Amino acid sequence: MSESNFFARNKTALVAAVLASASAFGAYYYYAQLQATAPSSEPASKKKKSKKKKSKDAEPAKQEPLTENTAVEANAPYPVDAKGFPQITDELISQLSDLDKEEWAFSLKKAGNDRYKAENFEDAITFYSAALKVKQDPVFYSNRSACYAALDKHEQVIEDATAAINIKRDYVKCILRRANSYEALEKYPESMLDLTALTIFGGFNSKSVEQSLEKVLQKHSLKLVEANLKNRVPELPSASTIGSFFGTYVPETNPEGISEESTGGDKFLFDALANVNANTIEGYEAADSLLNQAVEAYNVDSLTADSKEAATASIALEYLAAFKFMKNVPTEASELIDKAVTLKPRPRTYIMRALINADRSSFAEALADFERAQKPDPENGDVYYHLGQLYYLTSDLNKAEENFLKAKQYNPENLYAYIQLACIIYKQGKFEEAKQSFDEARLKFPTSPEILNYYGEILADHGDIQGAIKQYEIAARLQEALPNYSVGAVPLINKASLISREGVEQLPIAEELLTQACELDPKSEIARISLAQVKLQTDKPDEAVALFEEGSNLARTFEEKVQATSFAEATKMQLKIKADPVLSAKVREYLSAGGM
Repeated sequence: MSESNFFARNKTALVAAVLASASAFGAYYYYAQLQATAPSSEPASKKKKSKKKKSKDAEPAKQEPLTENTAVEANAPYPVDAKGFPQITDELISQLSDLDKEEWAFSLKKAGNDRYKAENFEDAITFYSAALKVKQDPVFYSNRSACYAALDKHEQVIEDATAAINIKRDYVKCILRRANSYEALEKYPESMLDLTALTIFGGFNSKSVEQSLEKVLQKHSLKLVEANLKNRVPELPSASTIGSFFGTYVPETNPEGISEESTGGDKFLFDALANVNANTIEGYEAADSLLNQAVEAYNVDSLTADSKEAATASIALEYLAAFKFMKNVPTEASELIDKAVTLKPRPRTYIMRALINADRSSFAEALADFERAQKPDPENGDVYYHLGQLYYLTSDLNKAEENFLKAKQYNPENLYAYIQLACIIYKQGKFEEAKQSFDEARLKFPTSPEILNYYGEILADHGDIQGAIKQYEIAARLQEALPNYSVGAVPLINKASLISREGVEQLPIAEELLTQACELDPKSEIARISLAQVKLQTDKPDEAVALFEEGSNLARTFEEKVQATSFAEATKMQLKIKADPVLSAKVREYLSAGGM
């Protein structure tokens, strides 16, 4: 494997970009253990004493407790003041022989170590600083940095640890200590680079360091996303996402008798619904604008349940809440739907509020709203479909199946009810029955790409890769023939995902498919993130970074944004590793030894 392929194919190993949740206890324990040890080259307080005969430079077996007013150092080879602190000048040092310098430096370090173990950190710093005047030794820098770490003086930790690392590039203890201080100062990229270096110097064998790296990567990504959200302008998701949302409802054109000839808010609402039903990118953008105009024209804050326009205003509020919901602006969506309920709610009004409540895990409130939706219209298929979705997402498959069957009964044109029923059957381990259910759906909706796409996912999960690819290809052709959005770019993405697993020789095909997907659906974050992953595998990390960042901006939820940002930042770390001659050489050494 070449170095470029190694970097491209082993992002996770290099930067520990494991995005699934994992306990960081091991990492914290590892940190604590290393930070709690005595400075470099000194025995830990609880270590067994050596049985070997001590040299004249050996540490005494017993040590009296030290205080801030430490007594004069006994037999110190260097001059000291009345309190035992060194009095060393450059002139004195210039007169020393090399042997004397070694003796002074060792004695000063030993005095510093004694004070470190007694937790007299400030005094220890004085002795380590004097030792450094005599000799520039990485251990002295390391020991002084340990004192600064104990005092939470992170800038000084970084300065001393860096000095030690400049002398000894693979000084693991200093790299870790510096990484900790960078993290404490929220300099996360710097901390990540140090932790990555530790994984490389350690031969990718330290799970605790990898966990620590993952933790810092997560912190960094959270910080970036939170900063970006402060200036975020909410946008609609991909047209296929919006289409699948509204596709679960019975389409409507003129509720409450509104028409082309209507005026005021009613006319804005009528035009908005026409654009929703068009199921195009342009149509959804237009509908969003028209709904805002409708709500403004109705002057909803002045309306009551007895108002003449209460019913249509409630519908406008309901649809606008749906658009806010899909933009991931839950507070505004909730306020709009609550206002709609105070006017003249209908079953769809309560469904929308139930979805908002479910999205924030208020399941009891969601169920209560579904009950309210059922009362005026017990045969409303929309209610049963979305209630089935709630049970499906909470893994109550029996109740989900029960409600999807009712949704199918009361609204036979809801193709998603057929799809969900087939998926439930498959999850119950009944593959052949699931196939029959999909066959039924295909006969009823022969031009629907959604059914073939979902069927392909079932086949892929079952291990029939070629069968799945065939379904994705047919679904893509059906989508291409449609005048509006259905599944959009999803079949292309799914096909590319399967092809990319067949070997590096298939990656150009996957890349082409995903490029087409991005063009077909400019707001698909999945298409961009998938393409970015292929770019990594084809050694195009710069392009991958840009795509991950685009994916993060397009993602609907906070968690999805953080995930995409994590991949972007992890890829940036790859680039830094490749640019570092020492680290990249270490990777090459690891490869030549057959490490991966």
